[in-house]
Amino acid sequence: MFDRRKYKKYAKLQLKGRWKIPVFMTLICSLIILFLEAPDFRKFYEDYIQIMDSNIANIASSPSFYSQLRTLLSMLIEYVILFAQLHVYIKISRSPAPVYFQDFINGFNLWARGILAGLWESLWTFLWSLLFIIPGIVKHYAYSQTKFLVTEYQDLSITKAMKISITITHGHKAELFIMDLSFFGWFLLCALSCGIGIFWYVPYKTMAMTNAYHSLLKDAISLGVITSEDLVG
Repeated sequence: MFDRRKYKKYAKLQLKGRWKIPVFMTLICSLIILFLEAPDFRKFYEDYIQIMDSNIANIASSPSFYSQLRTLLSMLIEYVILFAQLHVYIKISRSPAPVYFQDFINGFNLWARGILAGLWESLWTFLWSLLFIIPGIVKHYAYSQTKFLVTEYQDLSITKAMKISITITHGHKAELFIMDLSFFGWFLLCALSCGIGIFWYVPYKTMAMTNAYHSLLKDAISLGVITSEDLVG
């Protein structure tokens, strides 16, 4: 049974005494993203392209090319840091043991899986969005557990992880959507605090969503919809 209140309550208990690393991770990742989106970085990147070999520069002569390449670079880096963070939240959800900054660093070992999973999920969500916005939103929630599966089960293929995500979210996509909306008050608090609240909002929401993932997976296994063997390879 999907119970968002329980997942959020557990998130607070799981983070109690262990807020330091999640908050620090959020700070570091926010700074990285701000750097990638800063005007100075954009100018530096464009200047770098301009001094490349003339043949390459001719191919990449249009401003739209620079913009698209910059966007792709930022997106790939964001995938990498997202999966590094999820590595920590999975550990917090599985054990009451302390977490360390090294756990976050170890999460960067998932960079290749993070990029592939992020691109694969984004591609399919985009394709469904071409039909209309509603199918895109529905598929977003259908694929939403892929990143957790890829992080926790590192021998699981990206395509199989997405299929399992579709299976375990069947009948729960609306509940996941409502759970997302339930954090709107926290989002407003972040805005009112000039963004400072994000350092607690992101860990709290991610931890609660991690708990929802575990519950969806556990329920699917208990109902025989998937088996433990499905999570291998």
